[in-house]
Amino acid sequence: MTDSKALATVPSDLNGFSALAEQFAKSKLIPSDLQGKAPDVFVTLLAGHELGLSPMAALRGIHVVKGKPVLSADTMAAIVLSSGAAEYIRCVDSTAEVATYATKRKGDPEERIVTWTKADAARAKLDGDNWTKYPRAMLKARCKAELLRDVYPDVLAGCYVDGEIDEPEQIQRAAKIAAVPPRADVIDAEVVERTPWDAMLSKLHGALGLDTAGWQEVDVLKLVDGACGLAEMSDVNASLKPIGDAIGKNPSDARLAALRAAVNERYAARSKAKAAS
Repeated sequence: MTDSKALATVPSDLNGFSALAEQFAKSKLIPSDLQGKAPDVFVTLLAGHELGLSPMAALRGIHVVKGKPVLSADTMAAIVLSSGAAEYIRCVDSTAEVATYATKRKGDPEERIVTWTKADAARAKLDGDNWTKYPRAMLKARCKAELLRDVYPDVLAGCYVDGEIDEPEQIQRAAKIAAVPPRADVIDAEVVERTPWDAMLSKLHGALGLDTAGWQEVDVLKLVDGACGLAEMSDVNASLKPIGDAIGKNPSDARLAALRAAVNERYAARSKAKAAS
């Protein structure tokens, strides 16, 4: 019997993702907010690839909001289970008032449990239309997502569920602070200043939702080459803009200046090829 996963078309490099994004963007069968937008399809495919999703699964399960990948809670669970990191994920309780989920990570001594209640949603000011119509489903989604991100940060780093990106920033900040208890054993800490390169990678992560930790010049230039492989110059420009913004127009840092020169060189070659065609 043929493994269904073997039928998935997965490009081997960024040029392949660029070509695939071009084709998908022309289709009326992909989500309407991606139709005709090859750069957005390109980023969605890359975000999905980093999470282990096939291109079609990425288009079905991911949309990028404010530079961050947004998934359904069920897609998060599928990614975690397919990663092999979890022994199980189970629903302990689910009503319109409360939702409880449990999971056990392989190698951990015991399972972890998270509960979300209607009161929790009220404190977070989650009172939108979906919360009124489908409180049970919304509680389940938030509960499951919080649990999975907490237990499997290496698998789901930087991912959110529907609605979280649109919540007030102060709510998200409060949630992050509450999730990190103070340590009594820490008396002092060394302040480590980020290098210009690290700051650039952080901006690139924020703009594209990609895991840029540890990236070197070759990784950024692979992304540039993928963008330059798009058919329309308007799409090339749109895909290169967040990269250029992250690097800066005239960076004073020597490493970033060299990278900017390399990006400009590739863009000039692409523009010349377009003019000659």
